[in-house]
Amino acid sequence: MTTMDAGTGRPRTTSVACRSHGSRYLAYAPDADSPWYRDLLVSPQATLGIDGVPHAAYAVPLEGGERGFVLHLLEVDAARGRAIADQLLVHHDELRKALAEARAELDGEPVRGRPGVRRGLLGHCVTFCNGLRMHHLREDGAFTAIEKAYPGLAPALTRLRQEHETVSRALLDLDGLLQGKGELETAALREEFERVANGLEEHFAYEEANLLPALREAGTPSP
Repeated sequence: MTTMDAGTGRPRTTSVACRSHGSRYLAYAPDADSPWYRDLLVSPQATLGIDGVPHAAYAVPLEGGERGFVLHLLEVDAARGRAIADQLLVHHDELRKALAEARAELDGEPVRGRPGVRRGLLGHCVTFCNGLRMHHLREDGAFTAIEKAYPGLAPALTRLRQEHETVSRALLDLDGLLQGKGELETAALREEFERVANGLEEHFAYEEANLLPALREAGTPSP
């Protein structure tokens, strides 16, 4: 199970024994200090790995004083599809704003003359990268339900999953550059940053062009 770390916002993946209960899963926490349990109390979205396939799930606390959650797997109908489309645009807008803030750190004087720029960019990168990783992990889980409802989207979803992996590697390269020691060259940093930013914008544009029309159409998904 992957949750969002309640303290850092980073993805947290934990091996949790879940019991199947129809289309839902039951997860019991051994104690109130279980990290994944605390995470879900703050942010109830989770991604479950079931037989190697990611599934988006929403956690609802168990009743009767039991410590745990009922995990409802995402199912996509016409109304849910439209809601996913709207939320997708909200997330993309938030991520685009974060990119713009990071780009603003690079504008102005050369990096050599601004010793604080590395710290500023690193701060933006930590916030942005954590948000993007969570966004993509949750999307991977949602894609499973979307593909079931809209089989015709399978080729686009396959490409988007592959792009998630490419973006993840690019973020690691950028983070490594910012975390490294020694002089930080403006040109090298700008090149790496623009590679990430341009790749993301292409990814967002492809996703919006290929998923939104299907998710927003009034018709009923395939049975």
